[in-house]
Amino acid sequence: MKQKKSILVLAGILAVLCMLYAGLHLYNESMEKKEAEEAEKAKVYVTDEEDVSEISYTGASGDGTMEFVKDGEEWYYVPDREIPLNESTVQNMADTLAACQAVRELEEPDDWSDYGLDNPQYTIMLTNQEGAETTLYIGQTAGEDYYAAAKGSEKVYTVDSSIVSSLSFDLSQYVQTDTVPAISSGNLKKVEVSEGGNTITYDSEDDIAELAGGFGALSLTTCADYHAEGRKLKEYGLDEETRIAVTAVYEDSASGEEKEYTIYIGNMDDTGSGRYVGTDGSDIVYLVSADTVNNTYTPAEQ
Repeated sequence: MKQKKSILVLAGILAVLCMLYAGLHLYNESMEKKEAEEAEKAKVYVTDEEDVSEISYTGASGDGTMEFVKDGEEWYYVPDREIPLNESTVQNMADTLAACQAVRELEEPDDWSDYGLDNPQYTIMLTNQEGAETTLYIGQTAGEDYYAAAKGSEKVYTVDSSIVSSLSFDLSQYVQTDTVPAISSGNLKKVEVSEGGNTITYDSEDDIAELAGGFGALSLTTCADYHAEGRKLKEYGLDEETRIAVTAVYEDSASGEEKEYTIYIGNMDDTGSGRYVGTDGSDIVYLVSADTVNNTYTPAEQ
């Protein structure tokens, strides 16, 4: 009887402790939510837009203007809608500019000229789906930050330098470039090189090891042309009559299936250190280190 009573007491204590734990957990969750809401309310934004569908920005140093427009779910480069863009890169930039958070708001700011806002380093225009426009000016540096202001407002802020870092006048930063598959000596089966109607196949162990190293080092990041056709391809040495076609036959590590990856090799550039490269199914022409390109189709003893 005494043992049964002790068990009941312990069970009661355990139940109370469980209730206290649950209550404490709910309290902590409530406090965390409240703190997060208060932190969000304390944030100051230079811009606070939704559904931005057009972005244009201009630099003060002769960089020109970059313009992007969103049609449905896709972003396009306004001067040439045929150029494939990296959607997440452009969307991230749009999100950053649409909700441009300030580091601080200046109290009783002086004239805009004192902050470089009368002749800003960057002028950014955002347009939402309703056609409403917001213009953001980025002025001179303020320590590690930049001064900023919105058109039509007398307020002056400082913003983090990451806002400026998100702006690029190098279109290749926004282009969806081609991906080179993971090719190594462990999964490369053979390499077929076709030039002038002749094809050579490399499938020996030594050749595979060397050519796999070339494909492993191949990186398609520097764009020489975004959609070369006809005469342009001939200028790059990438027309069908002139180019060297290099096809790697390899085993895909994810599926285990045998696949092919083809690159086209063209002329050297004017410096002699780079070579023009295209890929099967893409109009983009890349500039790649000549040494790297040569290693994809020429074993050392050749």
